[in-house]
Amino acid sequence: MTAIKKKQPLRMEPRIARLGALAASAVLLSACAVQPKAITLAEQQELLQADMPMLFVEQEPIIDGITLEEALARALKYNLDNRLMLMEEVLRDNQLHLSRFDMLPALAVNAGYTSRSNDNLNRSKDLVTGVLTNNPSLSQDRNLAYANLALTWNILDFGVSYFQAHQNADQYLIAQERKRRVVNQIVQQVRASFWRAATAEPLYEQILPLLVQARQALTDARSVEEQRLQPPLDVLQYQKGLVEVVRELEAMELDLAIAKTELSSLMGLPPGSQFSLVLPPAEEMTAPELRLGLEEMEEIALLNRPELIEEAYQKRISALETRKAFLRLFPGVTLTSSVNDDSNSYLVNQNWADIGSRLTWNLLNLASGPVALRAAKSSEDVAEVRRLALSLAALTQVHVGYQQYRRARVDYEQALILDDIEQRIYGYVSQSADSQAQSPLQRIRAQMAAIYAEVSTYRAYAEVHSAIANLYVSIGLDLLPATVESHDIEAMSVTIKNVLEDWSSGDLSSYQRIGGTVE
Repeated sequence: MTAIKKKQPLRMEPRIARLGALAASAVLLSACAVQPKAITLAEQQELLQADMPMLFVEQEPIIDGITLEEALARALKYNLDNRLMLMEEVLRDNQLHLSRFDMLPALAVNAGYTSRSNDNLNRSKDLVTGVLTNNPSLSQDRNLAYANLALTWNILDFGVSYFQAHQNADQYLIAQERKRRVVNQIVQQVRASFWRAATAEPLYEQILPLLVQARQALTDARSVEEQRLQPPLDVLQYQKGLVEVVRELEAMELDLAIAKTELSSLMGLPPGSQFSLVLPPAEEMTAPELRLGLEEMEEIALLNRPELIEEAYQKRISALETRKAFLRLFPGVTLTSSVNDDSNSYLVNQNWADIGSRLTWNLLNLASGPVALRAAKSSEDVAEVRRLALSLAALTQVHVGYQQYRRARVDYEQALILDDIEQRIYGYVSQSADSQAQSPLQRIRAQMAAIYAEVSTYRAYAEVHSAIANLYVSIGLDLLPATVESHDIEAMSVTIKNVLEDWSSGDLSSYQRIGGTVE
């Protein structure tokens, strides 16, 4: 019988030792290498150069003047806020598709290779005598390769993933409602900005010459004061009137520039873009009608408002969260199955398949479960109260929007009357100025009052459209149907024009969306 050699201390092969030392050094160095690194100015400039082309995507060219329908179409197609909501909707849709895979079993492929520096020898011990056997046994190769394909399915995780998938589906629907809300807000802002800019644009050519006259008259008045040709108090009062006129005219000029800048931004155009706006014929510029009663608008608002539909989805999500908390109280059952391959030459069967099950139960969940259920139930109650609060707010907004619309119509009618009076006054003053019976200040004041009255009329007309747009937002009406045949500007403009014509006539029946569908 061969004597067993004395046990030698473990000695690894030099190559394996060097590899181990190199790996340990790399780990230590990488852990110490992480330091805060601020973005440099060059990196910021590079990021800016990359962002600028993306801020203003390539757009369809502006051929003629922009109508309200085209302004709305461009805003809905190129506005960054709307594009952001579209991307969020796509993100939620991808998350929904991804969550469906979480309900499937886990299918994993494992493979590996191990190498020892010496043989894996074993000795056995006699249970009666307690003596170790002299001959060691060898049951494993020094170099091993193994692989297996394992299928694992946890029933508890499947239940949780099932409810999570339903929650992600509701999140996708919430993203659609948020997009609706942003679109409605963009439509409201574009309509208000368009009418402010478009109604002021025809008067711009009248304002500039009058502003030049007022500034020249102010210069002449200062010259008269210096020459003391008239009493100083009269001259100063005259200058004061001219300064007030100049200030009013400059304010009108600035309002036009601001309104066009706002409209340009809403349409996704670069700041400073030059474009003209097209007003409908004067005979078509009538105040929009509203044929719905308050009770009817309240009902439409409670059915159509995207915020209320979103809260209904949030309530469903909270209810599913309660079910998930309840499901976690139960034990988890894991079913496993695999096919295996091992290169160990000492194995009789190097290829085999197995199947099994395992039960896991976190008993601490029994203690925390009631608290989790109460928290989930509280979340449901909060969602319900929040939905009721939003419903009340929606009804309030409908009433406020209706009153604002009525007031805007009255203001517009009064502005028309005042404009007619001011135009006739200016006619009389202009005739008197021609006969030198009136001073330049009186003529300029009369002309400015006439222009201001005309501006006020256009502004009142714009306020009527802004009020009706705000009212339509408060009842949750959508400018576009759920599906649009084409997204080019011309086709969208035609669709929008048809909707606006129906809205102006008070016909809203074809565009009442309920739950994201078109009736």
